[in-house]
Amino acid sequence: MNSEAYRGELAAAMEAGFIKNPNTGEHCHSLADAYMASLAESSAPEDVEGRREHDGLVAWSLEKSNASPGDVVRTFNYIRVKAVRVAMKVAQRRGDVGPHEDLY
Repeated sequence: MNSEAYRGELAAAMEAGFIKNPNTGEHCHSLADAYMASLAESSAPEDVEGRREHDGLVAWSLEKSNASPGDVVRTFNYIRVKAVRVAMKVAQRRGDVGPHEDLY
């Protein structure tokens, strides 16, 4: 499978997760990570900027100082959903998913 087809399938699966659950996506974290990683070979400046924003959010979600002990999972999920939304915006800009203004 070529990289464009692979990226397209990842984007379609990510989009389907958000259609199923528009608030948080359904099983989208790893799909967004894989989609953004597949852009490594892309030279479009907006892809690089989106990748940096996504990677920054993922790194932030892993920091121990983000939440008090009872809120760790909720805070992690909140930040990760923000990262998925960045990936969805990049995918939309690239034409890999349809328009979903309600997701942003």
